[in-house]
Amino acid sequence: MGAGGGGLPDRKDLLVSAPAPSPLRRVLAEITASRGDFSLDQVARSVGVSTDEVRAMVDYWARKGRLSVERIDSGCPPAGCGGCAIRSSCSTTAAKGPGLLAITPRPVRD
Repeated sequence: MGAGGGGLPDRKDLLVSAPAPSPLRRVLAEITASRGDFSLDQVARSVGVSTDEVRAMVDYWARKGRLSVERIDSGCPPAGCGGCAIRSSCSTTAAKGPGLLAITPRPVRD
């Protein structure tokens, strides 16, 4: 107990830990730390969420200006996704078609 006799412990006796970062912030941190060498599937496994959730989080950070997302047309095979070597990490959606995304961090503005 503290020397003040008030029944409170000394400050050195208190352990204060920062709260764990949210999955949203962890996705941003993973992408930033990767320096461009990642897939959405890898980020999803690392953070513990689904790939669809990572896509939604990337969209969020892009809207906030923290990530830049650029679509790179990869020249899809005539057979479609079934014959594609990158089908597991492709950013395919029915509306946009197959393709790769270049996702890069943007500098934080004050």
